[in-house]
Parts: sequence; C-alpha cells; structure tokens
Amino acid sequence: MRTRLMLLLVGIAVSALVFSHGHAQTQPSQAAHRFQPIAPGVYSAIATGTLNVGSNSCVVVNQDDVLIVDSHISPESARVLIRELKSITDKPVRFLVNTHFHFDHANGNQVFTAPVDIIGHEFTRRKLLGDVLAKGTIFAESLAALPNQIEQLKQRAAAEQDAAAKARLDQQVRVQQAYADQVKEVKPTPPSVTLNDHMTLFRGDREIRLIHLGRAHTAGDVVVFLPKERVVCTGDMLVAGISNLSDGYVNEWPDTVEKLRALDFTDVIPGHGEPWKGKEKLDHWQAYLRDIWQQASKLHDQKVPAAEAAKRIDMTAHKNHYPTITAPGVAPIGVVRMYDVMERRAEQN
Repeated sequence: MRTRLMLLLVGIAVSALVFSHGHAQTQPSQAAHRFQPIAPGVYSAIATGTLNVGSNSCVVVNQDDVLIVDSHISPESARVLIRELKSITDKPVRFLVNTHFHFDHANGNQVFTAPVDIIGHEFTRRKLLGDVLAKGTIFAESLAALPNQIEQLKQRAAAEQDAAAKARLDQQVRVQQAYADQVKEVKPTPPSVTLNDHMTLFRGDREIRLIHLGRAHTAGDVVVFLPKERVVCTGDMLVAGISNLSDGYVNEWPDTVEKLRALDFTDVIPGHGEPWKGKEKLDHWQAYLRDIWQQASKLHDQKVPAAEAAKRIDMTAHKNHYPTITAPGVAPIGVVRMYDVMERRAEQN
C-alpha cells in the first residue's frame, strides 16, 4: 500500500504540472474566468490564471435559467464562477451537471443549493457519498503533496532570472497557498438527481442530453450533448492533452470514445484546456489509449512491477499530438490503475 501511495503522489504531481498553469488569490484582482462563446448561449468557462479552478466548466444559458457543467475544485472557485456569470447573464442557475466525481470537477458542489438540481451518474453519487476525503484517496494524496509543490514553486521563483517568468511563478505560489486554505471547507456533495444511461432536459427551445456512453475516465462519465447547437461537453473523457488515467478503464475507453464519435457534434468543450472543433482528436486519443494498454499488458504479463513498467512504456510515437511527451516513461499512477483493471481489482471501483 505504501508503494501504491508513493506512485499516486508522483502521478498527481505530474498532473499538477500539466493542468495547473497559474492560479491566484482568494479574491483575485481580475476575472478568474474567460467565457468563450461556442454557440448562442453556450460558453466554455476557462481559467485565466488568477484562481485555482481546477477544470473547465460549460455554461448553457437557456430561455429562463442556466445549466452549468462541473463545479470546479473548491467551494470558493464555484462561488467565483457563479458571481462572474453575471458578466454574461442575470438568469438564475437551475442545474449543475457532474461529468464525474473527481475533486477538481465536483468540490464546488456544496455551493449549489436548492432550488438547483445537481445531476450526475449513479456511480458519481455513490462515490461522493463515500470516502473521497479519506486518507489514501486521490484527493487526500493531492493535498498531502501540496506543501512540497508550493515549496518547489517558491524555489523556482527564487532562482528565475526572467522578470515575467518570475512573476508567473510568484502568482502560482500565491494561488496554491490560497487553494490550500480554500479546500478546508470542502464537504462532498453528491448529485440529488441521478441517471444510469441517459436523461434529456428541455429548457425553452433548447434540448440538453445527458448521456453515459460507457466506462472511460471513470465508471460514471456523463457527457452533455446539445444536438441543435452540435456541442458536446466531455468532462475528462477528452481533454486538450493527456487525461489522468488514475480511475480509468483504459481497455474500454477507446470504445466509449467511438460511441461519442457517433453523436452529431462539431464543437468540443473538454474537461481541461481549450475547446476545439471536429473529431480528429478522438482518433489521436484512441490511438494513445490502445498503445499504452497494449504496452502495459505486455509488461504485466512479464511480471514487471508497475513502477518499473511506467519507466519502460514508450509513448513518444504520439508526441506530435501530445507535446508534453518528450521521452519514454509515463505517470506511474496510470500503470497502477491499468494493472488493477487487468487483475480485476478495479471492477467495483
């Protein structure tokens, strides 16, 4: 177990470097979100770097109300999102959809009180009613790693000679320090309305489909599909880079993405990173998943421990599509998870 936790910490640190570009103080001096229009009344809420929001949110402004997809990494970031929504609409938030249970997407749930309905998969509700804050969970281990992450940022800032780069690092230090305080108030709040495979909301003339296509990033991924606008919000089933595999079903994920491809969409709002158009990136991600699963399976069959396998797996064939890949080796947390799936230790997770 101790080895597993160490691997989790390493993987979390890698994820933080990939997705935590710059964050900020509890009361930022500038907006924490950039609301990028995707279709009439549909926005991707993307962090500007002045607050740790953890993930993207999707905002759907309907005839009389608003639906938000994902509540961010802390209650404070959710409150800021609600406040900054006033820059695009004065309509009330009526629905929050959880694409999955991970803390960077659901830790703001508690801010969305009645009459807001929080909607998610049955699996997501079960996980958020469980021990997501307990010692050994990915959230708890991420918090345990936070002091070291902050100290490393301080050291990098102190050594940085370029003034602009130093300012960015100083901001990241301030933001992560603020985040360490903000998460102390987290109270896991599960969906109050659940679905198993699909649900459709009709708000004025807008149709909003909530769909569980299969296991992928977690066992309870939900995508939000707007058929008229041809927009899909994917959570971490798709991100702009390489998604975290720590709770994934890598063997099933490509088939789930194939079901996603069958939907008639043009615009993708991912769980992290900038939105994009088209389906070409689905090909890239399916290829990556199939390759890493094949390599991990071979090493597993050879009885190579997960930590060593993580060093040996070579994904550089995909570096043209994923520039963060610069050498062989992958995050150990993903290999631990794949081994668990192969050995059927993850079937009920």
